[in-house]
Amino acid sequence: MSAASLRLLAETSFRLEVRAGKGVPRPLDEPGRADPGEGYSWSHLLREQPDSRSCLAASGLEPLIQEALLTPETRPRWLSLGSGLLVVLRGVNLNPGAEPEDMVALRVWLEPGRVISVLGRPMFAVQDLQRSLLEGVGPVDPGAWLAAAVRTILDRLAPVMDELGEDGDLLEEEVLRNPKAGLRRRVGQHRRAGIEIRRHLAPMREVVTALSLEPDTLLGPVERAHLHEASDRLIRIVEDLDTLRDRAAVTHDELSSHLSDKINSTMFLLSLVAAIFLPLSLLTSLLGINVNGIPGADSPHAFFTVCVILLVVGGLEALFFFLRFWRKEH
Repeated sequence: MSAASLRLLAETSFRLEVRAGKGVPRPLDEPGRADPGEGYSWSHLLREQPDSRSCLAASGLEPLIQEALLTPETRPRWLSLGSGLLVVLRGVNLNPGAEPEDMVALRVWLEPGRVISVLGRPMFAVQDLQRSLLEGVGPVDPGAWLAAAVRTILDRLAPVMDELGEDGDLLEEEVLRNPKAGLRRRVGQHRRAGIEIRRHLAPMREVVTALSLEPDTLLGPVERAHLHEASDRLIRIVEDLDTLRDRAAVTHDELSSHLSDKINSTMFLLSLVAAIFLPLSLLTSLLGINVNGIPGADSPHAFFTVCVILLVVGGLEALFFFLRFWRKEH
């Protein structure tokens, strides 16, 4: 199957009949459960498509599970009900024009012989799972499907984390080399991206950790081991996000300090200029009064004399401020 057709399949509702890790497309309206020991059926629904509700209604699921799979807003969580397992995961949004931190919720119901997943928007991790199943190297049972889904979501997250780390390093270097007011927006965006991703991954870490310890019939020792490893990866990722957030806060403070120093330096220079020209302005204002008795009013050298006096006064003021402040600061 070509990459274009695979992408088209991933952006629509579909069903795969899986035997020994090999997925075969089947009509979505066919019964979606395999006999125990004969593989499983994976039905994938996009929440906004009109046939999604009818497919879930015909699946025989509890109304509570159907509502949980279709709810617009949700956070990572899990629920064991009978022989089934409801799991909500979050993955980065790599769709064109989207921000990675605007994470996509993957809602999954797993039970012996059947997997039902629901997305609000397409997710690249789902395409990766489809590719592996269509190529015959996918998960062989629902428990393995869950472990593979978590692993694939984290694999897709890794480049985003690397990019966040590199952006943080570049911002730190730019702030130290050439602090500019325009960097504030970039630092703020970088900080918000890390905070948004962490907001979803922190509860997802708790979900994966709990599943790795849950003695559920769907999850064998191998699957729990994979989930335990995924839990360790999530712990490291959340710790990295905490570090990125703290580094971004330090970078923002450093930038604010540099900009504040620039403003203070500029204001200090303007104050010196104003202090120098204030006495000179006073002298010129006095000499500009339109009354009789101004000294030198009839002298042809009066203007030159006044200019020399102003230069001398200005020079003495500049020398005073240099000795009083500039040498003290440096």
